[in-house]
Amino acid sequence: MEDERARARARARKKKKRRQQKMMFGILFLIVMVVISGIVYGIMGYQREKKKQELLAEGVRLLEDGSYDEAIARLDEALQWSKGKIGEFETNVLLYRADAEYRLEDYAAALNTYNLLRNNEEENAQFKKGAAQCMVKMGDYDGALELGVIDGYIYNLRALEQIRAEEYDAALEWIARGKAAGGESMQDLSYNEAVIWENKGDYARALELFEAYREKYGPDENVEREITFLRSRLESHEESVGTEGSPDDQAVSPEADGTEGNAVPSEGESGAGEGESEGQESSESETSGNGAVG
Repeated sequence: MEDERARARARARKKKKRRQQKMMFGILFLIVMVVISGIVYGIMGYQREKKKQELLAEGVRLLEDGSYDEAIARLDEALQWSKGKIGEFETNVLLYRADAEYRLEDYAAALNTYNLLRNNEEENAQFKKGAAQCMVKMGDYDGALELGVIDGYIYNLRALEQIRAEEYDAALEWIARGKAAGGESMQDLSYNEAVIWENKGDYARALELFEAYREKYGPDENVEREITFLRSRLESHEESVGTEGSPDDQAVSPEADGTEGNAVPSEGESGAGEGESEGQESSESETSGNGAVG
């Protein structure tokens, strides 16, 4: 009887040991599977990240080569890996895409891209600036002004429109508003203010402003030419009127002298840019009246 109980205890110990061994094998198997899964996931993640970076690099190369449509296609491929999330990588891709769309002159598409970025970071100055530049290109000055990032540039553009229309008093009002707004367009605004007074025929006032411009922003070929021209006109006028002329006689109309200045409007701030992709807009020249700069 005692032997049977001993044998039963021995069998129970063996069963327990087998169960423990099976449990240990099961745990070990799970650990191995977790490790293998982690390795596989890591490899896939590395390959995915590598592919994303390759697509971004290819998109940037195409953008720099001027192949904007192809660049947008590559950048969109890079975004397909992101599953709708906007992190650091996605932000860079979207900025480059907005730059390509802007250069392609698809301003509505670029604005949409900047708005996607703003939805993720509403008060980001770079995103707001890019959106405002798109609105300006689309003629929505009021919408651009609401963003409050390139007000001086916009007011300068409005002044240029009035200069082209020969509405010089209205142009001066826009210049004053632009100066009050401040920003990166102060130099253009100061130059155009002098241009307006020259177009109005007040050579003395124009000379004063051009000389102040030179003192603040340094010598410039166009400014030196304007100063030389204005001084010669004033000297000629003083000689013609003699000592009996009044200060008002110095306001000589450009038409009377048969002179015409040079206009060199520049586009001002840019996207992406300041991304630039930030920067995204090159200067272009236009001729309008005497030396207007936009």
